[in-house]
Amino acid sequence: MNSRKILKTALYGCDREEVAKAMSMSVGSLNNQVAGEKPYSPKGKTLNFLDRIHNFIDITYETTGKMITLEALAEEFGFLLIKNPAVHACESPAITKISEILQDFSKVVDEIGKAAEDGIIEGYEAEKIRDRWETMKRLTEEFVLACETGRYDKKIS
Repeated sequence: MNSRKILKTALYGCDREEVAKAMSMSVGSLNNQVAGEKPYSPKGKTLNFLDRIHNFIDITYETTGKMITLEALAEEFGFLLIKNPAVHACESPAITKISEILQDFSKVVDEIGKAAEDGIIEGYEAEKIRDRWETMKRLTEEFVLACETGRYDKKIS
């Protein structure tokens, strides 16, 4: 992770004085965090606050297998954290994967239809809908990643 580049990008267009004030630090300290400098450390050798958060998340994930910190941060900002799936080798044409995605979408709609037949969607029904939805999202993300990594950029004969 290039934390200094991320920090520079995040701060682009921001008033660094306002950011520093909100973080209870001086502008010089903020700039040092971005540059990786401290008076007593060689340039680029100091962990900035983003590196420290990354290390914290990494060690807690290694220990627990859960992304509690990232999930909570994502939720705090109104996002949902979804892990990128591994890209599996695809020997079939893209149309086959597209067909699978459409079939899974149909299953999601089916599950919603079954749940809503009586006009009420119970908690256990919502769980079934969620399970189908998560499967469809995973398959769709795998397909998109496969496309982005060039898995379908050649015609299969």
